[in-house]
Amino acid sequence: MAKSNSRRSYRLNKARKAFWFRPGNTFRQTGQNLPSPTEDIAVPSVPATERLSAEEAVDVLHASSSGTTLPYKLRPKAEIKDIPDCTSVDENVIVNMQCLRNIIQQVHQQNCKNSLVSVSVVHRRGLAISICAECRGCHYKSTPMELSNTIKKPRGPGAGVLNEMILLPVMKSKMGMADVSLVLSCLNIKPPSDSLMQKKMNLMSDKATTVNEDEMCNNQHYVSRILTLSGKDNSADVQFDTSFSCRPQGGAEKAKQSFAPLIEHNTSKKFVLAASISSKFCKKKACTHDNCSKTLATDQSISSTERSSLHTNLNSVLKRRVLNIRSVTTDASSQVAKALRDYNTENKTNMKHYHCFIHKLRTLEKKIRNINLNSKLKAGQNKTIFLKSLASGIRTRARMELTNLKSVRSNEAEFIERSTKALENIVPCFADSHVACSKQSTVCQHHLVHYGKYSYKHLPYGQHLTLSKDDQTTLKDAIMNTFNTETLRSVKELYSTNQCESMHSTIFNYAPKFTCWTRNFSGLCHSATHSRTLGRGRATLILARAVGINVKKNSQMYMNLNRIDQKSQYHSRRKKSQAYKQSRYFLRKRVSNRPLLQESLYSCEPSTSSQDHSYGITY
Repeated sequence: MAKSNSRRSYRLNKARKAFWFRPGNTFRQTGQNLPSPTEDIAVPSVPATERLSAEEAVDVLHASSSGTTLPYKLRPKAEIKDIPDCTSVDENVIVNMQCLRNIIQQVHQQNCKNSLVSVSVVHRRGLAISICAECRGCHYKSTPMELSNTIKKPRGPGAGVLNEMILLPVMKSKMGMADVSLVLSCLNIKPPSDSLMQKKMNLMSDKATTVNEDEMCNNQHYVSRILTLSGKDNSADVQFDTSFSCRPQGGAEKAKQSFAPLIEHNTSKKFVLAASISSKFCKKKACTHDNCSKTLATDQSISSTERSSLHTNLNSVLKRRVLNIRSVTTDASSQVAKALRDYNTENKTNMKHYHCFIHKLRTLEKKIRNINLNSKLKAGQNKTIFLKSLASGIRTRARMELTNLKSVRSNEAEFIERSTKALENIVPCFADSHVACSKQSTVCQHHLVHYGKYSYKHLPYGQHLTLSKDDQTTLKDAIMNTFNTETLRSVKELYSTNQCESMHSTIFNYAPKFTCWTRNFSGLCHSATHSRTLGRGRATLILARAVGINVKKNSQMYMNLNRIDQKSQYHSRRKKSQAYKQSRYFLRKRVSNRPLLQESLYSCEPSTSSQDHSYGITY
């Protein structure tokens, strides 16, 4: 009897597993809601596009707040790698005109005994040239021959494809048009004229803007799909920040351009959903500025673009009706807070405003380092180094406490209550008073001291604090004033604007101040955003095909750009590994601990460069 039951259970499990992996299965893979194996299994007609890709599966898991099994349409479908045919490679090579004449003469000697071949350039359109071969022995003269491919134009003859290709690195790297001329001159190639390159650059810049706007719309559809699959409503959490071409200075505004992206929090890729670009530059004479690069009046303050950029980005997302906005995370700027309140009032929306968690931690670290301690330190301890190490330890402890409490406390009131108690307990814990650690702290491991797992090496000089009660009260007040109840309510989601700041670094790294910067700043910003979304190689291929360049899969351009993306993905995965993070931590610690070495040549006193270059800014 037991043997027959085991066989029956084996047949049941086998039938269930066979059903799970049938095409179009819409049931959970946890075994719930599965039909009886004895019944006829009807496979629902679900289109093949409903299956998730591997990237979508990762983003759905990232966006889902619960850890339960998600209702996938089968397993994530495997991605088929596109392997190009490398048997016949399509590529461009640099050929010397004298060597080309020798090749033609050797071929022509088969039909002409007195072969005296000369090769001359007939037409020159930038890098695209036409040559003509002529033999003085037999008086043969060839028709003009193009040495490169051409791009079809709406009217007139085709344009040389090399003139478009040479400007792709200008859009996708730090190179400028002056650098292109220098590189070609060093290769003994006559560069295109500055007017031709500027004209081509303007057209490519406009095309890059169009391509990136379409890609940002695709990002909105992607985020909407991920939120739907994760079981949430169609509302995204975003972060917003504005960067300027020059930092603000006391008494004057030197900046003339600004860039403000809107980046989502819900997926692991942190896509850019919208971007607003402002500029005061226009090189056209007698221009009415209706449709040019100037989007801000000359007498208007560049700092006011933070408000207008936020409204522009929110309108560009909400008007498409693809995605809604649940919350906006910014720094502690009062201008942005008022702008969001006004937008909610005017448009009858209810978007929440959160502050950047990382900015608050930086503020806390600055406050701790600026405290004047009255306690006398031990022999051999430097007060500046002591405060620096203490500020770093308190910042790390506050971050770990709030992060742990956020993962276990979803209720706002309970999170604020537990966070307040955990932050109040930091200074007593550092002073070797662990009475309340078991109830108020999620980080302290003093109860494991008998097992050898408790360490205090993170404290200044690896010792517990021996400060007076007044100094301990001063430290505790600095912590609680930075993270009071109102602040904890504004950072309860622990969102940050790190992706916006990283985007700003990318923008002004690939939009340097060259001659094309004034006219093409908007296009360069959109091009950098597009490269950040898809990767530099794939974004370059899309832009090349958008301007009319026929990039074949067996070409050197296609294979090299794919190789660039593969290398970038490899380094991205390597930097996320635990081994890389540990090595980076120890290297940074080695550098930061240099002043602690005895008889060190490194100065322990605080640098005065921040005061010398403060420009009247008060933090």
